[in-house]
Amino acid sequence: MQIFFRLWKQLSEMDFRIISILSVAIILFGTVSVHFIEPETFPTLFDSFWWTMTTLTTVGYGDFFPVTVAGRLVGVFLFIFGIGLIGVLIGKIVESASTYQRLKKEGRLVYKKSGHFVYIGWSKKTEQAMREIFNHDPKASLVLIEDRLETPITHDQIHFISGDPTEEKVLMKANILEAKRVAIFSDPDIENAVLKDGKSLLIASAVEALSIQHNNDIQTIVEVSEERHISKFNHIRVDDFILSDDSVSLLMAKATLQPGTTTIFRQLLSKKFGNNIHVIKSKPSWNTYRDASQKLLDDGAVLIAVNEDMDFREANQKKLTKEDTLYVICHDTAFEKLKAIYQTE
Repeated sequence: MQIFFRLWKQLSEMDFRIISILSVAIILFGTVSVHFIEPETFPTLFDSFWWTMTTLTTVGYGDFFPVTVAGRLVGVFLFIFGIGLIGVLIGKIVESASTYQRLKKEGRLVYKKSGHFVYIGWSKKTEQAMREIFNHDPKASLVLIEDRLETPITHDQIHFISGDPTEEKVLMKANILEAKRVAIFSDPDIENAVLKDGKSLLIASAVEALSIQHNNDIQTIVEVSEERHISKFNHIRVDDFILSDDSVSLLMAKATLQPGTTTIFRQLLSKKFGNNIHVIKSKPSWNTYRDASQKLLDDGAVLIAVNEDMDFREANQKKLTKEDTLYVICHDTAFEKLKAIYQTE
């Protein structure tokens, strides 16, 4: 008996790959041998495979069983060696699944997919932004980078990376080079605005360093606490800046001066309150802002800006180029129609 205990101990300490190979080998042995020993009892290989699997997993339905001495010896062999081996294999699989879930929760797994959004820094703003992404695109994939021991949010489409986001190796674990965009949120635990924006600047510099090193354009959005700090980011490329408190203050002022406008702003900010803002490229047939505005309006969309220009006072004179980006408001179904007509992305 001591010999068997030592044998099982050695099996349990073997590599998962070796255990898998041995398991496949013993299943093949049981399937093939009992079929050729008792072809009348086990007329097909599937029948012998079925008996082998029910024996190794100790289910034992009794619909098939060997009747010859040789066949029963095969069964004894499977009892002694196979059941323990399959038990170790199942234990290894369960252990691997448990380890994977633990490592994922602790943010220690590398993200290998592409076309995702990377959010750096956890706060209520981050959570709200994630929810809005999923409102707009339920199939979106997000990677959260935060220097904490466990993920602050559990979601099938959110992958957590634990570590200091100023370190390039942590950013690479998020596969940042193949991300659609990177959003850097201010640290809510830092009260001093200089220190808060200084940390964001350090993270943005690390992202920019990777962008230059790998000759890869990484689209970056940064939340800043104070507008005067934006100039400090001039030495690196940041595509968009979001001021932490400006949106609330300006919306409060608008609501004070023009009651009821908050409903409009909420529709612009979030899909759940109304139509979406969509992006399309200018078409060769559109010579001016007016041409584009009129054509889009006929197709159910309202043009609100060309690049960053929202001034339409001379719409019939302002020229469009094929590089211009147009921002429109419309329902999702109308945008699908626009994509079909204009073949936009």
